Amino acid sequence: MESTAFGELDDIDLLREAELFSSMPESVIRTITLQAHTVEMPAGSWLIRRGDPGDSVFVVKSGVVEVLGPLEDGKQLPLAYLGRGECLGELAILTNMPRQADVRVPEQAELMVIDRDLFQDLMANHPGFGNQLCVILAHRLARLLQNIPAGTGKKELQGSLRYFDLATVIQTLIGSGQTGLMSLTKEGRNTGNLFFQNGNIARAQFGHRTGDEAVHQLFQVRLDADFLFTSSDEVSQEVGSDPSITMPSMALMLDSVRLQDELNVLNQKLPDSATLLERTDSALNWSSPEGRTAAEEVWARLKDPATVGELLDGSSCCHYHVVAALLHMLETEQLMPALD
Repeated sequence: MESTAFGELDDIDLLREAELFSSMPESVIRTITLQAHTVEMPAGSWLIRRGDPGDSVFVVKSGVVEVLGPLEDGKQLPLAYLGRGECLGELAILTNMPRQADVRVPEQAELMVIDRDLFQDLMANHPGFGNQLCVILAHRLARLLQNIPAGTGKKELQGSLRYFDLATVIQTLIGSGQTGLMSLTKEGRNTGNLFFQNGNIARAQFGHRTGDEAVHQLFQVRLDADFLFTSSDEVSQEVGSDPSITMPSMALMLDSVRLQDELNVLNQKLPDSATLLERTDSALNWSSPEGRTAAEEVWARLKDPATVGELLDGSSCCHYHVVAALLHMLETEQLMPALD
């Protein structure tokens, strides 16, 4: 019986997870694992620079790589994150063109490298490989032309939000039509969960906040947390949809980013978090439906004086809505700093 080393078994499992290789015959899989090599990339290193020759294909074994857009106004914005089993670089070899994007490693990553000679050998000597590649590229083109997200491939992303842009991570999961769970942990303790169903945020929980308010709050505090997304067809069946998610996912994302920017302005007008506040009247005067939930929560909490920080942390609403309510009530003199 032929023996197989542990490392080779891991590489075989990896290629079975990769869309490009998942349907390849056993002979192709073994050829790749025997002739490809592995590279370990340290945090902050560049895997690909725009304009580099396209001389290899990469398959992510562990960690995450970040695909960056062109430089605009001195900044490069992340376009996507690729995790275990995802491939990059095959088009550059096929078209014999330079690399079209920069690819960075925010944290340490390990990648399988398939060089040009091996790739071209696979194309020439394994008809199944070429056929599968044609099918995958045709599907990518169809999705691009029809603006249909790629919902069939499973994705796993893992990293620290000290290095990754939260908005782009979520947009990557939305754009690729994923179903599964993204969990946030800090020092081993779960702090939040986002459940995705076919690229939509079906449920959200961050601390004691849920729904839209949980998603908003994710963008309004400094997240020193680790994230892990794992595809799972069972998640949506177990969890179901959340009525407190009231808008489409991309609209919710845009709204969250807008509120984040506006909160930075409002915070400059807010008293210090240690400031003790109290009511000046027995009844709340709030005529508009907008912001009413946050205003009523603040008012109920202020049955006894409370600090600004306590009001922010205790509300089921995100900081933006609480701050907006507090500022309005202070401006209309329904609240005032408590006397010592």
